[in-house]
Amino acid sequence: MNLITLKKSIESEKIFLNKIFDEAKSYFNQVEGREPLPPLININGVIPDLPQEACHCLSVYYLTKIIGYLWVFDDSPSSFYVLHFYISEGYRNLGFASLAVDELEKSYDICQLKTAELVVSASNYLGMRFWTSNGFNKILYVYEPSQIGSSSIELELS
Repeated sequence: MNLITLKKSIESEKIFLNKIFDEAKSYFNQVEGREPLPPLININGVIPDLPQEACHCLSVYYLTKIIGYLWVFDDSPSSFYVLHFYISEGYRNLGFASLAVDELEKSYDICQLKTAELVVSASNYLGMRFWTSNGFNKILYVYEPSQIGSSSIELELS
């Protein structure tokens, strides 16, 4: 049995996911100057250019308990883009977030997976340290705060 699994988020999980979202709000407002993506929303209300059917909210489970969630955009059959990822504070520094990234990568055909990308705030020290330690260490683009609606410079990583 895997310690960490990812499952497509469903309406019956919304209460648990919203508690995690409420916890995430203060952190992301502090490091990015904006709220994170809420779980189980119509993504086009926030990011109109993305096709709804290619965006997925996934619940992160530790055994049977929801400990986080992530939004992923299937950019193509060989590429995904992490739009948002958050693990609840009580489950950090235990390796669960890295296991969740491993599970995400396993959900794609490893033989065909060519790119995995994301954007992280340069002022999000914990996020930067996490993503670079998980292999996202190539800077693809640097966004000015005005370009991305943030209070800090953001880096697109692969």
